[in-house]
Amino acid sequence: MAEANPETQMKVCTHCKLEKHTYEYSKDKSRKDGFDDKCKQCRRIWRLKNAGLQNIYTATYQEKNRKQNEDKTGEYIDYLHKKGYFITKDAQQKNYRFNLDIKPWKGKLYKIGVVSDTHLGSRYQQLTNLHKFYKICQEDNVREVFHCGDLLDGQKVYKGQEYEIFMHGVDGQVRYCIENYPDHNDITTYFICGNHDESHFKLSGIDVGQMIAKERSDMKYKGFHGAHFMIKGVDIYLHHGQGAVAYARSYKIQKLVEQMSPENKPNLFFLGHYHVGCHLPMYRNVYMWQMPCFQAQTPYLLALGLEPELMGLIVSFRISDGQPYAFEEKKVCFHDSVKEDY
Repeated sequence: MAEANPETQMKVCTHCKLEKHTYEYSKDKSRKDGFDDKCKQCRRIWRLKNAGLQNIYTATYQEKNRKQNEDKTGEYIDYLHKKGYFITKDAQQKNYRFNLDIKPWKGKLYKIGVVSDTHLGSRYQQLTNLHKFYKICQEDNVREVFHCGDLLDGQKVYKGQEYEIFMHGVDGQVRYCIENYPDHNDITTYFICGNHDESHFKLSGIDVGQMIAKERSDMKYKGFHGAHFMIKGVDIYLHHGQGAVAYARSYKIQKLVEQMSPENKPNLFFLGHYHVGCHLPMYRNVYMWQMPCFQAQTPYLLALGLEPELMGLIVSFRISDGQPYAFEEKKVCFHDSVKEDY
């Protein structure tokens, strides 16, 4: 049987009561004849008159679905908890305080090394220079190195990052770090995780810091974004920042210290993330360093107009009555990056 021709088929609109060709109606498979009961013109007028009611209906529908989805999410989480899984959205450690039993090098003189933003897994990593820095630390009797975050390059931090890494996936990057990060039996590395490390946590709920520290006894993981280390009453604070470099290099670290209450101000403050260095001595009674990195200029940084600085830092100081004094710093700079250093 041939289908009815919409050019000749007629239908009466239930709203305006006029007989019109079926091509003047929207299709509706739920109806016997396959067409809406109101013509397109009447349906358009109805929408205009009832736009407010339609918005209220839509908002009510969305709120109902949101609550239903929240209830289902809660049920799923409870089910996984009963199965032995632990579900969380936030990092497990933030801004914790740790007491370190570090012995002075001579008398009251302490020496520490500081690095940041090694971005292992990136095609632009500077692993050779990182090993050179650790070798210098070893020769200079440095036994503790502090890392200000972004050990790994992570995944999907920005568009196009997948073309700038050679090691893909959380397992690959973690294994690469475990096998290739400088390993000196007489040097302990204390590290926090930055936003690139956290990308794995956001994508899959995996804390890469815990995975690395589990297999590297010389690497001590101390949480996401920030951690305080207490040495004989001296507070050393590591922090990994966010956002782009400010016009004035000192701006970011100044604002961070200005927001700290007096009782939370550290004695030494090392800031990672920005890939360029800055030193502010005794700002609000805090010795501050914004740390360079161990990653050459990537296409992403080139587009931002940022030329990173390759450098590690060795800081020595004395402690008396819980206060540091007699600071000396040794900048270990690497002016030439190593191409394809992987």
